[in-house]
Amino acid sequence: MTNKSIEKIQELDNQLVAIIQDFLLLTPISWPKESMRVFLKNAASGNLKLPKIQYPDNNCNDKIDGLKAYLKNLGTSLDPAISFLRDTAESYLNAYRILQGVGTADVSEFSKILYGSPTDILSGYKRSNIAIAKYFLRISDAYKLTEDDPLIYTAHDFKQKLAKRITQEIKIENDPINIFVDSSIVARVAAGSDYVKIRKGAMFSNKDLEQLFHHEVMIHTLTYINGRNQPILKTLGYNAPRTTATQEGLAVFAEYVNFSIDLVRLKRIALRIIAINMAEKGADFIDLFKFYRKHSQNDEESYYSAMRIFRGGRPEGGIVFYKDNVYLKGLIEVGAFFKQAMHEGTLHDIDLIFCGKITTDDVLRLKPLSQEGVITDPKYMPSWAKKSGELASHLAINDLTERFKLKR
Repeated sequence: MTNKSIEKIQELDNQLVAIIQDFLLLTPISWPKESMRVFLKNAASGNLKLPKIQYPDNNCNDKIDGLKAYLKNLGTSLDPAISFLRDTAESYLNAYRILQGVGTADVSEFSKILYGSPTDILSGYKRSNIAIAKYFLRISDAYKLTEDDPLIYTAHDFKQKLAKRITQEIKIENDPINIFVDSSIVARVAAGSDYVKIRKGAMFSNKDLEQLFHHEVMIHTLTYINGRNQPILKTLGYNAPRTTATQEGLAVFAEYVNFSIDLVRLKRIALRIIAINMAEKGADFIDLFKFYRKHSQNDEESYYSAMRIFRGGRPEGGIVFYKDNVYLKGLIEVGAFFKQAMHEGTLHDIDLIFCGKITTDDVLRLKPLSQEGVITDPKYMPSWAKKSGELASHLAINDLTERFKLKR
């Protein structure tokens, strides 16, 4: 690749970063804390009333117009860097359409484009997301599930434990990670490029510490840091909506290979898919709140779980935010990616998937750029991904045993 070509890619990359660098999707469409307080107070007395939700005015016309002009300028080139930038820009365009359309059917339409539906048949797989979710739920319900690992850490205690764990893997003097307690987030823990937020009031176990460390820090934050350290394609350091399925799938896979996932966690993921499917069929917020409560979540967690699916929509239903559909879809996709690499004998060469926020399809597309030095090796790698021989043996046994059934 010539210096002129690299300069052109860098220029186009900088233009996209300038448009999307302040992008936020979840915060503007999440429900205010006061709505939860009122709902839970009523619920405690047996009076379930739909919350009243108002969203801030999200005027995204400038962003939408800017992305349309950017895409027009890119044209239809099949150059791997240009096609990567084009697909990335298009995913941001759909996300800004969600923000612009809060409270309307646009939220369902464009989030479904980005994240898929529970009824989609997974590519290269014969089953749908909802079928896999029901399978996990059936397996989970075959056991008397209990939170066998006690919730012993407050958010502030957990902050200290997580900070100590992070220093074992990340050079925080070079790549500082700010850990703080936050009352506004929906998830118990959320990670960004240089921070980890812990939800105020949440309680945690030792198992949570391992699971959230491998999921949030060693995938989400790690790929942010690696992407921001790229010399040319800085967009790799920004969480494009099109990469969400791979990123979440990679994070859940990290839990799996580190033995930090259990049936309680799998059930929680499965319930999200089933709840989205219920919302597609017309369920409202109270229906989903009762559904989660029936499956042993407490009132506060049931509220958060139901709210996730109606973000950007209305409590009375009819509008679905599909993001929670990606966890199982992404897990199957990432598992298939690693198994293919195992069969091809290339598990020692999977660094590219950790170079930033990319999809499994991007790995093949961007390989030439990696070989030419346009994309550099990741600054950090999860310890399990470095042990390609151990990972290959794990995948080989898993791949073999799933092909056979015992005769009874």
